[in-house]
Amino acid sequence: MLKLSTVPARPFDPHKRAATPAMRSLIGEVLSHLAGYEKFHHIRKRKRSDRAQQSYDTIVEAVVCDVVHRELEQLGGTLHVSQSNQVLRKKSRYKGKALSKVLPDVLNAMAAEETGFLCLQTGKRGYTVQVGTAKEVVPGKQTTLRAGSKLLTRIQRFGISFADIRRSKAEEVIQLRDHKPRSDKVGPLIEYEDTEETEALRASLWSINNWLEQADIECTLATTEDRRLKRIFNNGDFQQGGRLYGGFWQKMGSVDRLSSIVIDDDSVVELDYGQMGLMLLYGLAEATPPEGDLYDLSAYGIPTSSRSGIKKVIQAAINSKKPLRRMPQGARKSFPKGITVGDVLKAVSQRHPEVYPYFNAGIGMKIMRLESDILVDVLLSLKAKGITALPIHDAILVNANYETEAEEVMREEFRRKVGLLPEITTEHP
Repeated sequence: MLKLSTVPARPFDPHKRAATPAMRSLIGEVLSHLAGYEKFHHIRKRKRSDRAQQSYDTIVEAVVCDVVHRELEQLGGTLHVSQSNQVLRKKSRYKGKALSKVLPDVLNAMAAEETGFLCLQTGKRGYTVQVGTAKEVVPGKQTTLRAGSKLLTRIQRFGISFADIRRSKAEEVIQLRDHKPRSDKVGPLIEYEDTEETEALRASLWSINNWLEQADIECTLATTEDRRLKRIFNNGDFQQGGRLYGGFWQKMGSVDRLSSIVIDDDSVVELDYGQMGLMLLYGLAEATPPEGDLYDLSAYGIPTSSRSGIKKVIQAAINSKKPLRRMPQGARKSFPKGITVGDVLKAVSQRHPEVYPYFNAGIGMKIMRLESDILVDVLLSLKAKGITALPIHDAILVNANYETEAEEVMREEFRRKVGLLPEITTEHP
């Protein structure tokens, strides 16, 4: 057996599937060899039912696709996956069909000497040991896998690339997460029962995803197969969060996006809602915002050069459930010496008395739900006009030829949801 690579493993993604005839042909060869292996070793006493065979084929497809994807990402790259029954037998809308009790059998068959499709290193269970009067938990180790020699030769023979792999249409795109255990960790996924609301949210997102899947999108700095968007709701509440994640462009910086992405054979522009947080608060308060830059507190003793820090303080105060006692991370350097967070908040209260009661009320995630709903409506409206748009939280990328139309749609959807006309800023390559 080939020696496993020392390249750090990433988690197995059970949602990868074949996108082209070439990839399906490769998987067909793997399935044929596995059938021969089972027959030679008399592994099965009776033929699988149609349903069981379909499930088995799906597992093989997911494993092959993700192992190949990992090899394309990083030569010799490895994946890690749990083979625990506690994980594989658990029902979940998130885990995907490939993470089933049959997975260990599939992995072992694909790693057998006669097949050689995988290199496999079986994981170990965790355990508890007694250290003096205390108990110490020794963590377990998940199974790691990578492409074996016979899979590597087929990657070359079939000319497989990222474009030959897609994501499963059965993947859950409406995710609900619990509260964060701490600020630098994401909240765990929560199971939920579907309602009319969640079904409508999913239908809208699938409409957008199907459109993006067929769109003519190119990028010179990244592969473009990751177009599947998901909405993540927070704190166990579908009225909180809901931002769109998952697109390859969201991992890129603004300069790289504008310089490397092409939609429908032309360069893109980035259209951004300006002063989004405060504008949404004014909409909730049914009040009219003051003229000019809403982050300008110069009339109240805070210099305009501190604008970036002011934005951080305001955003932190909107999200916080109690009054801020210190500057949020990264804000302090924006202010002259001697200005405190209390000084900034006092200036904000004087500049924005109509919406200041919403500060320190922990409504940041509820505001984000409204923001994300607006972006979804923008994407659907542009889709209806035949315009492809790529979302980045409170902004979109569009073909530069559609800049004016996209800006009009953004203004109208914001006005329809909030009752105010927003400021739209544009960045060009």
